[in-house]
Amino acid sequence: MKRSSIGFVVFLVVAVGVIYGLSRLTSRVNQSESLPPPVHEESTEVQKTSTEGQGLMPTPAGNIKGSPEAKVKIVAVLPPSECQAPTLRILDEIAKAEPKRVRVEIYGMGSPKGQQVMQQYGVTCASVFINGKTEFTLTSDGQTRRVICQKSPGMSYQSTDLIEIVHMELQRLYGKGFDEKTLKQLREKGKQIVGGGHGAAGMESAKAKVIVEVLSPIQQGTLYPLFSQTVKMLEQLKEKYGDELSVSVYPIVTAEGQKRMKELKLSGPAVIINGKTVHEIPGPNKTKRKIVTAIGMGEGLFSPKDIAEIVSTYMKEAAKK
Repeated sequence: MKRSSIGFVVFLVVAVGVIYGLSRLTSRVNQSESLPPPVHEESTEVQKTSTEGQGLMPTPAGNIKGSPEAKVKIVAVLPPSECQAPTLRILDEIAKAEPKRVRVEIYGMGSPKGQQVMQQYGVTCASVFINGKTEFTLTSDGQTRRVICQKSPGMSYQSTDLIEIVHMELQRLYGKGFDEKTLKQLREKGKQIVGGGHGAAGMESAKAKVIVEVLSPIQQGTLYPLFSQTVKMLEQLKEKYGDELSVSVYPIVTAEGQKRMKELKLSGPAVIINGKTVHEIPGPNKTKRKIVTAIGMGEGLFSPKDIAEIVSTYMKEAAKK
């Protein structure tokens, strides 16, 4: 009797084990059937790049615009990264502005053609070659600087520098750069691209009682949403105050933004109001509230509401004078 009981117990344990194993196997099969098919790296690159840079992001086959007879030739070898989107959108604008005199070719770094170009020039990082060069000297507002069109924009070059370089190359090779209207449009478009769509057009005023300058971070930065909301709020204030309020937006990755940061001795994005980044406005119970509108000065982040209160305070002070 004892032996038969032991045998039954053993049989029961084995049966439970078999049932459990079959259950696990069925579960795994069901999970594998419900999972999405694996994505090939190349298709990921195409998917990522197809929605950025307005159709000019690098694909395995490359993107080419402009006449093969053009004397100004741009060859960009770039990764499918969001940080390259401003550069690629600006290249797209340049290609549309001068299709006969400028040829733009863009290749993914991982594509066969991209690898061939990188090997040809002996580079290992993202690069934009303009007539075979990546290093140029630019002069603006009496200042001369050296730019290297490699790696991510904002490091050794700004995306908007490409407009100035192509303008310079057109002058050198054709005797005439972009026409005045086109150059102005490209520069303004460049500001809007690197600033995430916010430009200074129509927001500046010579009669202003309050002057606001926004040194905005790059669109891919973690601080960008704060500055984007601030600019939208300033646009609303502009409608309210009209010519009494002047607003200028300078993305910090542009030459103008860098120049203004240097003049104000700032180390990061900021909102400058009447030339200041430290403000005292009335607080509750006749107290004073201190608000710092520059990043990296040891204070907490300001809010769009803070900016509105500062502008309102300065407007009231100006009305008393």
